[in-house]
Amino acid sequence: MAIRFNGDAIDRAVLQAIEERAFPGAAVAIGDAGGVIYRADYGSSSVFDDENPCFEKEPATYTGKQIPVTGHTLYDMASCTKILATTMIAFRLIDAGKIALYDSISRFIDVPEDKKGIEIRHLLTHTSGIKAHFLLEKDGRPNTEAAQIILDMPLAYPTGTRVEYTCMGYILLGKILEKLCGKPLDVLAKELVFDPLEMSDTCYRPLDRGYTDIAATEYCAEMKAYKRGIVHDENACFMGGVSANAGVFSTADDVAKLCTMLSSGGRYKGKQFLSPSLMKLAVLDMTAGLDEGRGLGFVVKREGTLSAMGDLYPGGSFGHNGYTGTSLYIHGGTGMYVVLLANRVHFTRQSDRIFRFRRVFHNLCTAEYEKARS
Repeated sequence: MAIRFNGDAIDRAVLQAIEERAFPGAAVAIGDAGGVIYRADYGSSSVFDDENPCFEKEPATYTGKQIPVTGHTLYDMASCTKILATTMIAFRLIDAGKIALYDSISRFIDVPEDKKGIEIRHLLTHTSGIKAHFLLEKDGRPNTEAAQIILDMPLAYPTGTRVEYTCMGYILLGKILEKLCGKPLDVLAKELVFDPLEMSDTCYRPLDRGYTDIAATEYCAEMKAYKRGIVHDENACFMGGVSANAGVFSTADDVAKLCTMLSSGGRYKGKQFLSPSLMKLAVLDMTAGLDEGRGLGFVVKREGTLSAMGDLYPGGSFGHNGYTGTSLYIHGGTGMYVVLLANRVHFTRQSDRIFRFRRVFHNLCTAEYEKARS
């Protein structure tokens, strides 16, 4: 049965958030296993120029040209890259019998003694013990030695004993996937994920492909310019724009294709992109007893806990945030998904109004979706 979704309340909420300076603009896609049921673009992809940058997290006025968000505007997906690219690549290789969750990473790369207990599952669930974050460039070695730089750092805690979200662990995972397949990560992402899911506008390094309709992120003092099409994340930037933790740029329409597949138990347009068994496993809370719910790559909601998914997404719902202001979350009961792409860091990285907005917005989307189905 077709769902007649009334997006008026969605429009009002997003436009109010723009008015209140949660972000300058946004793209929204709401859907389920049947595909997109509501899609809209709002506000501006840029409101400050390089000559008049913003240093206020809630600016009262805009000093630059306001460039409208369009249906083709690319957003820096930040840590949603971990889902859009790295996790999906790992999943395709698991289904292909190339890797297994309990494989030690020492099977694929040489590791020091304290890292020999780390398995692929630990990297996917952020339980490896690898330090959460540090700047690779400060080590002094070139980006070709990124994996070794990470391996040379002492563990922050014993492997498997806690959850600590780590970009560094994901960068290491990406390097393992590259070595296993003999191809760079951007090529793997295109071949194994973006092309099969018809995500034609999703890519690393969009400037190399001639894209110009790109949401601006934060002003970079070193560049003396806003980043537009250059990845915001410092480590991904050090990696040349292609990294496992960040670097993918995408549109709401393309992210919705991935979410439709996830909501459909791994199927896309009648074909099985991921095995149903892997999909079921991926969204289980694999860190029960630890301090945060994590599936394979995904954040998994626990009942009664504070979450970007809001109050009405049930336990078992899953998805991911991106630091720049992006997110994708799938409702564990109905399969409804909400894609929210914004560039809140355009108002500096201290801009924080999006954090509450995500929660109330997912409540609103859930209620409107259930109303449309009733």
